[in-house]
Amino acid sequence: MRGYAAMTAPEVLEFARTKTLDVTDIYAPTQSFIAAHTDLDEEEIEYALTVVAAEDALELAAADASTACVLAFEIPTALISSHNDMSVSLNAPLTWESVECLFEVHGDSESLTWYAPQEIESALSTAAK
Repeated sequence: MRGYAAMTAPEVLEFARTKTLDVTDIYAPTQSFIAAHTDLDEEEIEYALTVVAAEDALELAAADASTACVLAFEIPTALISSHNDMSVSLNAPLTWESVECLFEVHGDSESLTWYAPQEIESALSTAAK
């Protein structure tokens, strides 16, 4: 299952250094969310969740004047302890190996720049300063 976490650039860089991220809940296309949005296809559902996470990331970034980011993960089924309306609860930390990509959020929650996992540290090293 794909999941989306709102973060700031310094948090992403710390995660890249430690290789583990301990979060309780992460946005995900749960059955409840899919059922409530039958007018959206799979790609549109993924985008909608990315935008919700981006809105959270903008709030986080404003609090410490940093760059807003959304990390997309492939969440191993074994880590999911429960399904909520638009998120899943996790029973263990996520690992860097499960990162699919990063979206850097610009200006509003819908202006996103995509980075592959191998590009993240380089792209954010200047943004985090």
